[in-house]
Amino acid sequence: MIGFALIGGTIYSYLGMIGNELRWPVFFGCAAGALAIIIYRKKIRQKQDTV
Repeated sequence: MIGFALIGGTIYSYLGMIGNELRWPVFFGCAAGALAIIIYRKKIRQKQDTV
């Protein structure tokens, strides 16, 4: 759920906030959060595969 919200926030900030000064901080914040979740889940899967 959090991942979908972050991806939605990324898309909304890129398309919906045109002309708003908060556009880029929101975009990069949501993108970084989504990327962090992806990397975290990948590491968890790698740990489970090696055990």
